[in-house]
Amino acid sequence: MVVGEPAELAILSDQSAFRVVGVIEEETTEWGTGVALADMLVHPEARIIGRTVSEYAFRDIHGVDVIGVLRGEDRLDDPFRTELKAGDRILIAGPVSNIDAFAELNHDFVLLHLPTEREYVPLVPDKYLSSLAILVMMVVLSVSGLVPVVVAVLLAAIAAVLFRTISPERAYGAIHWSSIVLIAGMLPLADALQVTGGADLVADALISFVGDGSPRAMMGMLFFLTAAQGLVLSNTATSVLVAPISVTAAETMGVSPYPFVICVLLAASSAFSTPVSTPVITLVVAPGGYRFADFLKIGLPLTVLVGVIAVAITPVFFPL
Repeated sequence: MVVGEPAELAILSDQSAFRVVGVIEEETTEWGTGVALADMLVHPEARIIGRTVSEYAFRDIHGVDVIGVLRGEDRLDDPFRTELKAGDRILIAGPVSNIDAFAELNHDFVLLHLPTEREYVPLVPDKYLSSLAILVMMVVLSVSGLVPVVVAVLLAAIAAVLFRTISPERAYGAIHWSSIVLIAGMLPLADALQVTGGADLVADALISFVGDGSPRAMMGMLFFLTAAQGLVLSNTATSVLVAPISVTAAETMGVSPYPFVICVLLAASSAFSTPVSTPVITLVVAPGGYRFADFLKIGLPLTVLVGVIAVAITPVFFPL
């Protein structure tokens, strides 16, 4: 992005190394010397999906201007009236402080490149020792087994607010509410599978398929069943659904359920074969310029490799 007189810009655009992609015909001096550029990605769960740049009112709400939008490797000709999709890259310009505010909107946007003009200033520079002490105590409590991991994390969160290393508003905003709602909605379904006998039915079908195979064969079946579901469902939903089945299968075979459940959890995080399997993978598609075939070529062998390793070493740490 350049700012200047029309005659000067015309000289620059005549050079073969440059091409004009858009012109903002309005006063920009209000940005002053603090103007900066930033590149950000539309999060797969963003509220802006299906809305246009004009509808979101970037300038009125956030005080920044949208310079352009990339979809894959193509620039949208009319980004202001085109509905945005997950993975679209938005180039914004505005005051550095306003761009910094987008770091708090991590449920809607992911800042890929922060402006070089931005100077990082810790929000609470005098509290880093308190933060470090809280983190250490949380790890010690979790590893020592004095309290459950959930209790240790909650105690750490309460201590962070009490010692003012984070404000209650920032702590509240960091909660991923969509995941909480998803888990709350899937847990009754998992309970229904157990109460109605659905988990027993699926477990019996897996055992009949494995036959007289070893528990490791059942672990392999559960791993690839979970990984296959993870291609179309979120890893959270997949874990909640398959975990009761793995426990039932272990009880039917008369072995410990721990290695079975660990295999399910690993498989739920091993959906590498499609770019839409998890939001984390979706976020890297556009910046990396990846294609669907790239995930198949790398993802399928990687999933098989992780499955073999998980089945081989899980019983070593969690005996059957």
